[in-house]
Amino acid sequence: MTRLYVALAVCGVCGIGYLSSKAAHRQLLATMGLTADFLQHLQRFLQTRAVDSENYSWLLRNSYELQANMGEFGIMAQFHAAYSRQIVQNWPIVINSLPAMRQALERDFGSGTEEFVEYGALMQEAILRYVGVLESQDRGARSQLKNPVVWFRYGIQWLLFLPLTVLRWLGINSIPELGTLGINPFFKFLSTIASVVAFIASWVTIIAGWDRVKLLLGHLHKL
Repeated sequence: MTRLYVALAVCGVCGIGYLSSKAAHRQLLATMGLTADFLQHLQRFLQTRAVDSENYSWLLRNSYELQANMGEFGIMAQFHAAYSRQIVQNWPIVINSLPAMRQALERDFGSGTEEFVEYGALMQEAILRYVGVLESQDRGARSQLKNPVVWFRYGIQWLLFLPLTVLRWLGINSIPELGTLGINPFFKFLSTIASVVAFIASWVTIIAGWDRVKLLLGHLHKL
């Protein structure tokens, strides 16, 4: 009977991990959709050069979300503005390029300038690089959705971080979200070790029985 319970527990953990992976993939697809839409609106803005349009308004409304999603891929380590000697460190590309493009158009009475085109090209290149990263992540996520071992690891990670997640739900915002904890090197190492130990213990219990597991744990404790 113990083996049956362990097998059901393993299946439950795998189910939790699969659902967690599926939810993360859906979020990734949503991010990819926003990024593709933003790129289309940006290209349209470069063609029309109309600041007083709904197209430019849409870009402004979604610029902060895209900038946050891009993370380090949306930051220029050193930026040298045109007609200026000042060098800005860690310059956010998206939220700074859009106002600069608008200002370039206003200075040239809407006809467009070389500066307008340069800022647009800078933003397009950054977004296209980010699209490449998202496509790579999507391929990895689709592969993980077919791997039960990965489901088990994500299930253990979800259970391991559940107390911290509950505390965040209770309003302790200083605790990072599960996705942020999952990529933290320390917590990633912790969840990996816990997954390996739980996986080995589960299969030993199913194959050899719980008595063998207790005997093995006793030997490990003596070491």
